[in-house]
Amino acid sequence: MTTTMLMRCLYLISHLCICVWGKKHSERLYEFLFQNSSYNKVLIPTVRDNDTLMMNLTFLPRGISEFDEVTGKISIAMGLDIRWIDSSLRWNPLEYGGVSHLVVPEDHVWTPVLTLANPVDRIPVFPEDSFPVRIYANGMMIWIRGGTISITCQPNVRYYPYDQHTCRAKFLTIDRIRNELMLRPGMRSAILDKNEEWDIADLKYHSSFFDVYSCSTFEIKIKRRPEFSILNTCIPIICLGILNACVFLIPPESGERVSFAITVLLSFAVFMTIFSSILPKNSDPVPILSYILMFMMIESGIIVVLTIVGLRIFHRRNDSDCPSKTPCCVTITRCVDKIHACNEDTPLNVSCQQDTERRSETPQRTHSCDRLRIFDLICFYVSLLGFVVLVSSFAILVKTA
Repeated sequence: MTTTMLMRCLYLISHLCICVWGKKHSERLYEFLFQNSSYNKVLIPTVRDNDTLMMNLTFLPRGISEFDEVTGKISIAMGLDIRWIDSSLRWNPLEYGGVSHLVVPEDHVWTPVLTLANPVDRIPVFPEDSFPVRIYANGMMIWIRGGTISITCQPNVRYYPYDQHTCRAKFLTIDRIRNELMLRPGMRSAILDKNEEWDIADLKYHSSFFDVYSCSTFEIKIKRRPEFSILNTCIPIICLGILNACVFLIPPESGERVSFAITVLLSFAVFMTIFSSILPKNSDPVPILSYILMFMMIESGIIVVLTIVGLRIFHRRNDSDCPSKTPCCVTITRCVDKIHACNEDTPLNVSCQQDTERRSETPQRTHSCDRLRIFDLICFYVSLLGFVVLVSSFAILVKTA
């Protein structure tokens, strides 16, 4: 019993000594690096004054937080892996109990002042947040920062709702010129959060210069998920375009033709107002869908005029005012009616007799109906063909782009 208790006490004491001894190594290392040395965190950590510090800047994108194509603003959740060599902060791990790295607050060591070249509001990158710096025995400094940045992005809505946008995040150090500090960009995109409206299509990076400063540029190409826009914009426009042509199928006796045509015209006007509110207020580039809507609205206005002309033909009582080519069209229409009558169960002679009696009773009204029938037929197919041409042109342009 006594032997067992003694062994347990020795075991606990040995572990306690190891923990205390390990902590003492870290304390001695910290005193060696920052208290008992001439380290100056204000000066750039180069061996000679004329040397250029090489700094690796790795972009770690997480996803698109928000993209407003109207204001041209994009918010990106991301991180930065910043690495450089500080020759003043080196030690031999064997002299400090095998301690190979040390984590200190960022205000204990020299750190670069990173800024954005194309910010929306603030120039510094994460100015209100503090991130620790990990120091390795060979002088390697690793400083990982993270958060959300907001940058400007020129929207390109030409092929809305299949539009794609290329946004660029430009990082530079305004406290050091390129002869003193050179940025070497990199990127790791293993973890990407999905956005409900946008997908990340491509990621690129390159090094450049911004005046006298070294600049790292990271390009993010995003594309819209078109399902929501198709359901709420494109499909209603297609339905209105079909209804626009169907006005010529309404019987003229109902008296609803003009009101129906004007209602569709006003619907296009409302859609153009709604559509303009969700797009940027600029003309470079103008969405192709805006041109399609404009042409459909013009077509709808022409259909209103043709509807009025058709009703004028229907209510005309004097055939002497008809054009010379109208009897030919009327004859063709009557022949088609006779062919349809022959295909029915009613004998041809009965149909022809009834048709003759009907024409003899109201000859002027029959001529008006025949003229309106051929007029409506031509207008219906022409307007429907124009609508199909507009939709097909939009589909071809989007596909080729």
